Parts: sequence; C-alpha cells; structure tokens
Amino acid sequence: KCVCKLNSDLYPQTVLCDMCAEDRKPAKKTCIKCEISMCVQHLQAHLTTPVLLQTHPLTEPMALCGNTKCSQHGKLLEYYCLDDMTCVCVSCTIEDQHRLHNMKTFSTAHKELLEKLKAEQLILQEKTDDENVSLEKWEKSERGKLGRCSVRLIEAVTKLCDISLTSVQSSVSARMVSLKTSKSSLEAAQKEKDTFRFLQMYSQVHQDVEEAKAVDLRKGLEPGSHRDKLVLWNFDASSLSFDSALPDNNLSSLGGLEPPTFRLTAERANRLRHRD
Repeated sequence: KCVCKLNSDLYPQTVLCDMCAEDRKPAKKTCIKCEISMCVQHLQAHLTTPVLLQTHPLTEPMALCGNTKCSQHGKLLEYYCLDDMTCVCVSCTIEDQHRLHNMKTFSTAHKELLEKLKAEQLILQEKTDDENVSLEKWEKSERGKLGRCSVRLIEAVTKLCDISLTSVQSSVSARMVSLKTSKSSLEAAQKEKDTFRFLQMYSQVHQDVEEAKAVDLRKGLEPGSHRDKLVLWNFDASSLSFDSALPDNNLSSLGGLEPPTFRLTAERANRLRHRD
C-alpha cells in the first residue's frame, strides 16, 4: 500500500531562505521539486522562467526534511488523491490502488477542498441557526405553559383558601349563634317567675346549655386540619393540573368543620394516593 503523506509538522512559525548565504531572510515560497525555500529575491527565477513555473510546484514556506517524496517510489509528491485524502507521486497515479482514483494537482485540490469546507461550514451554520430557532421556540412555548400553569395555580390556591376560610368562619359563626341562643334561653329562664312555666322551659334550656357547653370554637383551627390540606388534595401531582371542578361553597350552617365539600375532597385525595 502506497501511503504518501506530508508530515503534519511541516509548517513552523518561521522558515528561512535556503539560498541566502548570510543574513538569511524569511522564505516566501517553497519549491517542492527543488526542495528549497526561497525569499522574495531568490524566488524571482521560479516566477519568471516559464519552464520552472510549469514544472516546479510552489507552496507556502515549510520545512521539507525529505517529506516531499513518495516513501514507496522515491518520487516527488505532485498530486492529491481525493479518494484516499493523501498526497501521491506520479507513479502512484498509474500504479497500485490509486490508478483509478480521483487525482488533483495540489493547487486544484486546495481550491476544491477549500470550497468544500466553506460549503460544509455553511451547512453547519444553517443547522446551528435552525437548532437555535427551535430551541428558542421550545423555550418560549415552555415558558408560556409554565406561566399559564402558575396563573392557574395561584387562582386555584386563592379560591381554595377563600373557600377554606369561609368554611371556618361559617362554622364558627354558627357555633357562636348557638352559644348566644343558649345564653338567651338561660337568662330568660332565670327571669321567669311563674313556677309552672319555668318547669316547662327548663328541659329545653337544659338541652341548650349542654349543647353550648360542648361547643369548641377552636375546632378546625388546629394545625393539620382539613383546611390546611385542601390545596394539596386538589393538586394532582401526576399531571401537574388542577381539577376544574373546584369545591363549591355549599357549607353546612351547623355542626363541625366537615361539610360535604370537605368530605368529598378528602375522598378524592384518597383515590389519588392509591392510584399508583
């Protein structure tokens, strides 16, 4: 297998002219065939002599170190094999595996490959731009969704808080009414002078007093009550959405802090917990 490659370290920072006897100047070009690098002054012969222009390929200054010749045939590397992406000599183009390959001179190969790289760069740039646009659209869409979800969340939590507070207020108010009623009955009985009427009233007054004694105005205000869990119960974590059928305000005027709405909410929460 003929592998005719130029060394990857052929381009040092500064290449000096090989023809300057003293005070060597920086090289302007390197002649592949002559295997020498030349400054502007010594390069003139290669630029003005037609034969040299046609047969002596010039390249940017580089340290040759014998890497301009084919390692197999010992001939000057003059062509570039596009199929194998390697530099080859004239013998490589007519022998071995390169003979049917797409060959170009260095200058032609340089020009064509440079155009190819520019085209590939353009494709990559377009792809990058498209991806950026897609990413921006996705981000905008997701931000919109999160924004709408946040609004619904705030609205739902606010409504649930209002419902919960209204429930507590209604229940406490109802029990306050019960206390006031019992107090009024008790005062009325104490003021009754007629023995018969007093005895008739006593049974109802006693019942009202017992009910009043059993009233706990703090019920439902303690931590961990149903009102504190209402928001969590109505939030479905699996779908990150709220139940559109929020609890209504159909509260019981008497009794504890567990009107039908709260019981239904608790049942729904239990179903959510056991869904998985």
